[in-house]
Amino acid sequence: MDTIQKEKNIALIKDVLRNYLLEKGFRNTPERYTILEEIYNMDHHFNVDDLYLLMMQKKYHVSKATIYNTIEIFLDAGLIRKHQFGEKTLTSSSYEKSYFDKQHDHLVIYKKDSDKEIEEIIEFCDPRIQGIKEAIEEAFGVNIDSHSLYFYGTKND
Repeated sequence: MDTIQKEKNIALIKDVLRNYLLEKGFRNTPERYTILEEIYNMDHHFNVDDLYLLMMQKKYHVSKATIYNTIEIFLDAGLIRKHQFGEKTLTSSSYEKSYFDKQHDHLVIYKKDSDKEIEEIIEFCDPRIQGIKEAIEEAFGVNIDSHSLYFYGTKND
């Protein structure tokens, strides 16, 4: 994505956040926008500790509690998505930006001979899953807004 498009996207998500905060009666603080911009500049999944370290490295003065509280706001506003990728991360949720993302699924690769330690997370989109979604909608008479699908495994030798 080029720089101009990235700047337009960030301006748009800031507007989404501004409207959400106004609608919910939350304070419109500069820290929230800074955290949001840092998240949308990332190209990978992150946890609160990762984000906190990044903010500290960039000399932002924001507490971990502020990040946790802000993450909850972003989740409710639909700006990020939360994941639990496996046993080693049950106490540390992972997140990813979600406002512009198309539906995708995850393949969680564990390190060989480890106790569910994650080596890699691969995002993928398979059109056959869309067909399954449509079949479920038809069979049960529902409209599915989103789904979450994870495959877990290790790499072959």
